[in-house]
Amino acid sequence: MYNGQRSERRAEGETVLGRRALLKTVAGMAVGAAAGPAMASHLRTKARKNFRLGIADIIYRRLPLAEAAARIQADGFRSVLTNYRFADVQFDPSDPDWAVAKKIVDTFEKHDIAVGAISGYYNVVDPVAQRRGENEARMKLFLTEWKRLGCRIVSTETGTFNAKSQWLDAPENETEQGYQKCRAALERWARLAEKTGAVFTIEAATQNIIRSIDRAERLLREIGSPALKLVMDPANFFREEDLPKMKPMLKEMFRRLGPNIAVAHAKDVTGGPEGLTRPGAGLGQLDYPLYLRLLAELDRPLDVIFEHLKMDDTTRARDFVMGHINELP
Repeated sequence: MYNGQRSERRAEGETVLGRRALLKTVAGMAVGAAAGPAMASHLRTKARKNFRLGIADIIYRRLPLAEAAARIQADGFRSVLTNYRFADVQFDPSDPDWAVAKKIVDTFEKHDIAVGAISGYYNVVDPVAQRRGENEARMKLFLTEWKRLGCRIVSTETGTFNAKSQWLDAPENETEQGYQKCRAALERWARLAEKTGAVFTIEAATQNIIRSIDRAERLLREIGSPALKLVMDPANFFREEDLPKMKPMLKEMFRRLGPNIAVAHAKDVTGGPEGLTRPGAGLGQLDYPLYLRLLAELDRPLDVIFEHLKMDDTTRARDFVMGHINELP
């Protein structure tokens, strides 16, 4: 299901979980039209109208495609963040077989699942030039051929100068020179997305170059592209020392970055003896009542995509978030 078709589907009555999944969900989790006339909540109504719960399909990667799609649907999710790779079929961006891509997208559609975002994640300032070049070719393909891949939204992180891992920090990440290299890389993709009609979305994180509200706001302002948007994943903005400031930080995120949010993620954040971790939704300290309220106040269609889960924990996380949606004022 191409992203451009979302508003038409929602006008026909699509809910947070979708009508099929709704019938399989316990009465206490019922949403949308099933809620009845007694439900007069303002933000709850917006959330139910606008949110589409999705999941990172890497969680199901060990399953064959058809089985994975059926399981995603049965688990109550309506969209995916996808890298098009399953046990029996994989789309290789370095040697694209468009019949394979079509098979994957068609299988999702058959199970009433939309592609909510394409997983284009890579280290945009990777010190290893060959690896960076291979990933740049992959990003170019996603942004130019998104129509054949089922979604205009392509997501990436913002890079690190750590050569060992794209998820580890490096001293250069905090420097102005590091920021400028990152900005140049991201601006290149934003300009390409403008030409192709794609939406290029960045996910900020404390261990990457765009590591704070200040830097995210600055980057969006300086590039100034209508095609450059944000993946809102609030768990990524917190360091352990920030956790006591969660409420004001969340409000500041949405005040300054809210207009640029194109997709949202659902995971958690928590501190402990071994440092900061980011587990699945409901397993940490993220203020979900406030997070979901702020998302609902945006009052526009958004995929809320779950990640950092195992298959046997997906419905717990879904029900945790749905429980908080049902309690919105």
